[in-house]
Amino acid sequence: MSDRQELVKNAVKFLSDPQIQSAPLTKRISFLESKGLTNTEIEEAIAESAASSTASRPASNYSVPQSGFHGAGILTTSPPVPQRDWRDYFIMALVSGGLMYGVAALARKYLVPHLQPPSEDAFEATTSQLNAQFDEAAALLKQIQEETVAAHTAVQEQQKAVDSAVEEVKTVMEQLRKERRVHGIKCMMEANKEAQSHSLAELHQEIKSLKALLVTRRPESPSTSSPLLNLGRPSIPSWQLSGASESNTPSNGIAKPPFNTSIPVQVGDSSFTTEQATASEQPASG
Repeated sequence: MSDRQELVKNAVKFLSDPQIQSAPLTKRISFLESKGLTNTEIEEAIAESAASSTASRPASNYSVPQSGFHGAGILTTSPPVPQRDWRDYFIMALVSGGLMYGVAALARKYLVPHLQPPSEDAFEATTSQLNAQFDEAAALLKQIQEETVAAHTAVQEQQKAVDSAVEEVKTVMEQLRKERRVHGIKCMMEANKEAQSHSLAELHQEIKSLKALLVTRRPESPSTSSPLLNLGRPSIPSWQLSGASESNTPSNGIAKPPFNTSIPVQVGDSSFTTEQATASEQPASG
C-alpha cells in the first residue's frame, strides 16, 4: 500500500468519527488540505466516510484512532445538543413563575408602599403631627418673645436706676462742691478777720505810741507859761508847711502827715482823730 492510499484511508477514518462529523464541512476539508491531500483524494475520502456512516452508525462516542493525523491540529467539537421535551418546558415555566412571583411579592412589600400615595388616615395623622409641631414651635416662639420683652423691660429699669444713681451722685458732688466753696469762703473770712484784727492791733499800738509822742511834745501848761503865750496859738508859715510836707514824703512815695494834723482812726465800732486823742490826754496829764 502506497503512502497516498494510507493518507486516504486515514482521512476516511477521520471523517467517519462522529465528533468530526458534527463539525462544518469547510473546516474538515481545510484540515485535510493542510495534511497534503488533493481535492480528488478528499472527495474520495468524503464519499467513503459517508457510505460507511450510513451502513453502520456507532452507538456511542469513541476517541479518534491513532493515525498519522494525530497532533496539535486535531479538530474537536462539542457533543450535539440534546432535544428538549414538554417536561423541560414545564419545569422552566414553573421556575420562571416562582421567580416572577417572588419578585412581585418583594416589590409589593418594599417598593410599592414607597411609590403609591399615602392613605387618607396616614395623611390625616401626618397632618395632625405637623400641626402639633407647628403649635409647639409657635408656643416656643411666643415664650421666647415674652422672655425677650421681660429682659428688655428689666434692662430699661436697670438703666433708669443707673441714671437716677448717677443723678444722685451728681447732686451729692455738687453739694460737696458748694460745701467746699462755702468752707473755703469761711476760712478766707476767718483768715481775713484775723489779719484785720492783727492790723487793728498794730494800728492801735501805733496810735498809742503816737499819743505818747504827742504828749512828750505838748507845750507847757498856761499857768507856768509866760504872758506871751496867751497871745494866741503860734502857727507855722505856709512856706514852711510846704517844705515840711515835701520833707515828710519818704522815698517809697507815702507821705507822712504833718505835725498837729488830725488822722482819722477807726477802732472797733468807734472812730476818732488824733486831735481828739490829744485832747483826751491833756486833762489826764493836767
